[in-house]
Amino acid sequence: MAAKGEALHLCRCGNPINAQALREQSRDKAEAIHLTKTPAGMNQWPKDNYGYEVSRKQISNRLNRGKLPSSRPVDDGYWEFNIREILALAMGSSGRSA
Repeated sequence: MAAKGEALHLCRCGNPINAQALREQSRDKAEAIHLTKTPAGMNQWPKDNYGYEVSRKQISNRLNRGKLPSSRPVDDGYWEFNIREILALAMGSSGRSA
């Protein structure tokens, strides 16, 4: 909830929070999260969790072009997807602003 560039933010409990350290920690945790799905299954995930729509075809095209570099094929059409990359794709292709 800290403003962009804000170094410290006051928590509801009254304790100061190092906003930059918390952002880095959150980013690192998000980078570590992967979901294993087919491209068709993955297109539903951002819609269900964040309200962003991305088509299976967009995901497949990005995979074929190497535009989802952290995604890895697992087996039988399944891929291990990085959620940050999928969210960036979904947010970028969405007609609404974040």
